[in-house]
Amino acid sequence: MEFDAIVVKESPGLCRCCLSEGCYKDMGTEYAWMNETEVYADMLLECFDISISQINDGPNGPNRLICEVCITRLRDACYFKKQVLDTEKKFVDMVGRGDFRPKVLYQSNMKTETCEAVVVSLGADDGEVEYLDDEMDYEPADTLKEEGQDPEPTVSADPLPIRGKRGRPKKSPTKPEKKKVKVETKAKSSKALVKGAKISSVEDKVKKLDMAHKLLVKRRNIEYVLLYSNATPFLWYKSKYRCFYCTEPMKDPVTLREHTAEHEADNLELIVHDRTKNNRNKDAAVKIDITDIMCTLCPQAVTNLEELIHHLIIAHDAEYDVSVPNCLLPFKLDKDQLTCPTCNMKFVFFEYLLRHANKYHLSHDYICDVCGTSFQGENHLKMHNRYYHRQGGYTCEYCGLSMNTLSKKILHERNVHSVNLSTCPHCPETFKSLYSKKLHLANVHGVEELKIKCPYCPKVYPQESIMSRHMRRVHLREKNVECEVCGEKFFGPYDVKLHMMKHNGEKKFVCSVCGKKFSKKSNLNSHSNIHSADKRFVCTICNKSFAQQTYYKMHLRNTHLKVDQTNVEDVCQVEMVNFIGDLSAVDTAGP
Repeated sequence: MEFDAIVVKESPGLCRCCLSEGCYKDMGTEYAWMNETEVYADMLLECFDISISQINDGPNGPNRLICEVCITRLRDACYFKKQVLDTEKKFVDMVGRGDFRPKVLYQSNMKTETCEAVVVSLGADDGEVEYLDDEMDYEPADTLKEEGQDPEPTVSADPLPIRGKRGRPKKSPTKPEKKKVKVETKAKSSKALVKGAKISSVEDKVKKLDMAHKLLVKRRNIEYVLLYSNATPFLWYKSKYRCFYCTEPMKDPVTLREHTAEHEADNLELIVHDRTKNNRNKDAAVKIDITDIMCTLCPQAVTNLEELIHHLIIAHDAEYDVSVPNCLLPFKLDKDQLTCPTCNMKFVFFEYLLRHANKYHLSHDYICDVCGTSFQGENHLKMHNRYYHRQGGYTCEYCGLSMNTLSKKILHERNVHSVNLSTCPHCPETFKSLYSKKLHLANVHGVEELKIKCPYCPKVYPQESIMSRHMRRVHLREKNVECEVCGEKFFGPYDVKLHMMKHNGEKKFVCSVCGKKFSKKSNLNSHSNIHSADKRFVCTICNKSFAQQTYYKMHLRNTHLKVDQTNVEDVCQVEMVNFIGDLSAVDTAGP
């Protein structure tokens, strides 16, 4: 590629075909591609009869720029026009030579009384022969005899659409008009059905071909970035980073980068195909770590994924198609502080960072007609409709309670009916949450991997992210997120979200029994126990039961502890009176 021919300006120019910003090629300059020269202005004029004007006042100056994506589309259009013209010329030549004339076999002295079939050869294979059966119109034999002619059938050379069994044509058909109308009606209806089926099948084929083409371009884009940069692809499964090549789990991002570097000799094309062949993964973007990202072909410095892609297109002539979205999802993985490279927002847990990036930094072109939620691809939308908008909802198999979503049904069956609980691998104990299971494994069975100690206190946690949150909140007292309304600082975005409910006065969780509103769903769940017969908190002194722990503690404080406090005060008053009496006696007695 000739670098002198590329127009590079201090401020990026605009593509005159799609108005995308960047440093692109000039339309009036000759470029070499596949041993041919291309002038994009001449190609536009020849293919579409479009002339791009030169305007000196624009951002490009006197130059007329075009991006790589538009060049690829223009090149395809020119090739398609050339293909159509060549095909039309070839077709006209074939018609002139008579290549499409039908070939008919005539047999002399053919008699209607003795012939069984008239065979018409249309260039078919040996095993495919078309027979005439009640489809040919014959003149009556009496009419021909009156005119003094031999009765000979009229043979049609047109292709015959209907195949029938071998038989002889009738000499005097009964009610030919009605039968003909019936056959014609049947043929028309069958043709209409076939036409409708063909249209639907063609639309499905076009849609499938379009999806397959986009998937191929997506895979090619992923391969370009992974081949020509030090970006580290990875998977995320069960709260652990996993190698993109061998799926080995790892907790430390540094270890993940070092391990991935050992797979340089692996077949990248095959790995990318395997990671994107499932229906669930076709629409998902490949997660990559762009910490200290750089181009491996030259020492050009880049700061983010967008700059890297732009550099590969301009400097190294990479055929990266920017029109296909959601190919890669970048992250900056740090063991102590996870950062979103797009908006520089910081997170403690990777789950929250992943959820944030999927929601705000990927294009969502598929929208649910029921609730308006947008999704990255068609498969995600189908899963959403299957889990959230099933007709009739989801019914609990044990109590018959109807719920809107499948996740609510599963959660209800696990918490209320103790179904599908997580089981300890060492004992028959069951758990409703993964965190409870980890605590059990650490405290009861002594699993060292789950005993993560805090460096500042003797507390032990089964998960490193939870220990890190404890350390930041309790010991370091880090409050990095600030409220935009009052300026109060908090530990994380979730705390700010809860705090903003005070400013908004939003209470969207309403009790279905008494109508009381709550700002948190957890408060509504605890309140709902009041209306149920489940009163699990029982006072050990008076055996009074309560549905909520808050009311149980209030009962203890106001009823039993108050009585004990009164008894203590009475004893103190008696002792104080006796002490004052003793002092008075000492004063009166004198030295």
